[in-house]
Amino acid sequence: MESGSCEFALAFITTIAQQLMQAELDKFKVSVQILQDYYHAIEERLIPEAAPSTTVELGFDEGDAPAVESLPEGADATNADLYTYPRLDKLLVLALKQQIITDYSQQAQAVDPKKGAPKGKAPPAKGAQQVVEEEKVEESVYVKELKEALKVEKGIFRYRLVQIRNWSLKNLRECRRDFIGMYRKLEDWIFVAQRAEMEAIDQLCILIKQHIESEKKIKPELRIKFMDFTIDRPVLNFITPPPPLLPAVEDYREDRFSIDQLKFLQTEFQTMEASQITRE
Repeated sequence: MESGSCEFALAFITTIAQQLMQAELDKFKVSVQILQDYYHAIEERLIPEAAPSTTVELGFDEGDAPAVESLPEGADATNADLYTYPRLDKLLVLALKQQIITDYSQQAQAVDPKKGAPKGKAPPAKGAQQVVEEEKVEESVYVKELKEALKVEKGIFRYRLVQIRNWSLKNLRECRRDFIGMYRKLEDWIFVAQRAEMEAIDQLCILIKQHIESEKKIKPELRIKFMDFTIDRPVLNFITPPPPLLPAVEDYREDRFSIDQLKFLQTEFQTMEASQITRE
């Protein structure tokens, strides 16, 4: 849990959702530009040339980014459907704001001074302010088709964004639920391992206690490794005997006999004494 594997997985799914929404946004911008260019080419008088579309990058500012989805200790998987993901929701809101486009189907019709004033009206006085009359341009068939096509593109854009959000939300909830289940299993495994380890230590203590009470040596080797306690009977334990004492080394001196010489003299004196007693 401290390594943040769950948080990394949740952030990875959110990043995939962001990339998919960005792709849908770019596709929507390009589709709108193609439609406007097409209908502008048909009726240039009614539909002025659209401004070049700019690609909007979906992202967050450093201080405006929502917190990364986290999985606190002791989280419950029963309310996984009620848990919200602020980053995913903010991405959806940012993407939906980009569906607003400029309406180029209406234009202002002004009087062209080179062509003269319309019939039945006096020409404006020289130096006077020319009055520009704005008349509502009657929508042609192509303008209506353009509006309908843009409406369809907006609907497709919203539908695909919601589909991406639903897919991401489903994966986020499943990921969160799986991690909670895994953490619960890990807790159970830790409890079982601790219990098995304590039982192995208890068995070792009982065996040693029995040998102490019976005043017997433990000859086979006892082995305990984590939760496994075994008695290795082929391997016998003995007290290592002390090393044999080396014979004493005597320093040689000219003014006295050595120990071997004294022993030899003692043997000769005893032999001589025995011979003398026999003669007598």
